[in-house]
Amino acid sequence: MLRDRATEVLGVWVGAVNHPGMVSIGDRHLTAPMVAAAGAIEIAVHGWDVARACGEQHPIPALMAEELLDLAQLFVTDVDRPHRFARPKTLARRASAQDHLLAYLGRDPNWPTAP
Repeated sequence: MLRDRATEVLGVWVGAVNHPGMVSIGDRHLTAPMVAAAGAIEIAVHGWDVARACGEQHPIPALMAEELLDLAQLFVTDVDRPHRFARPKTLARRASAQDHLLAYLGRDPNWPTAP
C-alpha cells in the first residue's frame, strides 16, 4: 500500500511541476513544485527512518539524495533548529549523498549501530 501511495504522490508531483498555481499553507504561499519538493524530502527521509527502526536497510537512491539535499538546504535553516530538526551532523566529505542528506537534517546515518 505504501508503494502505491508513493507512486500516486510521484504522479501528482509530476503534474505539479508544470502547475503554475500557488498553494497556501497557513500564512505561507508556495508554488506547487515547492510543496511537492518538500513532500519528497519528507517521504524519502521518513521512509528511511521507518526502515531503520524496523531493522531494514533501504537506502535513498544516490541521485535522489543529491537533489533532495540541494532542496533541503533551501528549506531547512538555522531557524528550524532545534525545534523541527536537530543540528547537522558532521561527516567526511566522501560520505554518500544519502548520508549527507540525513546528516544535514540532524540524523545519524549510521543509526542504529550494531552493538
